[in-house]
Amino acid sequence: MLIIPALLLCIGVALFRRSANAVVEGPKADAPLRLLRWAAGLLSAQRHEWGQAMLGELHQIEGRGRRWRFTIGCVGAALLLPPWGRAGAGVLAMLAVAMGSLGVYVSVITRHRLGAGSWIGVAIVSIFLLSLILAAVPLLRRPGVAVPGLLGGLFVALAWIALSGVTFVNFIVSRWAGWAIPLLMIVVPAVVGVVGTLWGGSAVAGRRIARLAAFSAGLGVYLYGTVAVAVIGAGGPPDDSGFTVSYIIGDRLGNNVGFYLVALPVVTATFGWAAAAATAGVRPQLANADVVPLTAAGGGELVPYAVGPVTPARTDPRTRRVVLQCAVVAVAVLLAAATLLAG
Repeated sequence: MLIIPALLLCIGVALFRRSANAVVEGPKADAPLRLLRWAAGLLSAQRHEWGQAMLGELHQIEGRGRRWRFTIGCVGAALLLPPWGRAGAGVLAMLAVAMGSLGVYVSVITRHRLGAGSWIGVAIVSIFLLSLILAAVPLLRRPGVAVPGLLGGLFVALAWIALSGVTFVNFIVSRWAGWAIPLLMIVVPAVVGVVGTLWGGSAVAGRRIARLAAFSAGLGVYLYGTVAVAVIGAGGPPDDSGFTVSYIIGDRLGNNVGFYLVALPVVTATFGWAAAAATAGVRPQLANADVVPLTAAGGGELVPYAVGPVTPARTDPRTRRVVLQCAVVAVAVLLAAATLLAG
């Protein structure tokens, strides 16, 4: 019950810090222009001129319907245009995890003959998996976000698995210790937000890294949980409740969806976002990167200089190495301690 007010508090902190640091100079834009600015910010450096041209062309289009049609087409192109680089590899990896999870889910309901109603669950799971991937694609295309975001997601996923006791049976049926939930839902996401902000050199990058870590961790842990149900089925400690095998397996599959495709991404993204904003508050030089300067484009319309949100400031390579080394040590210590305590 304490998680909900904690989430609201974190959202308030993050919004306060963002409103204090995010400065956008220039006139207010309509919705199509704001959306196109955002999409143009996803483009690689090679596509910079194309993004500027699209923004300039939108300024010449009149009529709300025509502006929306043009913007939607440009957004689709911005999301699909190469080069993808690391972002493409990240999307393929997340897509493989999602497809694997869905395949295992279908195999479980088929093998145990859970009934026609279970296929509705397949549709629901597919929607959740697709939503996480679509939410991750824009983040993966941002410069400097893919690698730390995916590493952060791996850290979060390993923390959840380690605290469960690692084995499939423990992951499904063990009772979590009282200290484990705050650690997983507050401390671990906060670590991702802080390290992501230091790595990326700005609170903007830290927020994006935390969100990407949340989405990728949700997919990874859900795959692990679904495989666990496929392996143990209705097994585990004796159940005196009298529930049928089909009910137990269906309940476990449903719990995985609620916990790992909904709760885990939401909680991790929220606390990581707040931690990134708080880190920028402690180190003001990181908050300065939130300022989005504007420059004139075709037709005199003011648009972001970099065609979208400002690119996170580059950090010194030595600083990045130190941050990465400290993060690796912290991860190793945390996972080792969690495994011993859970065992």
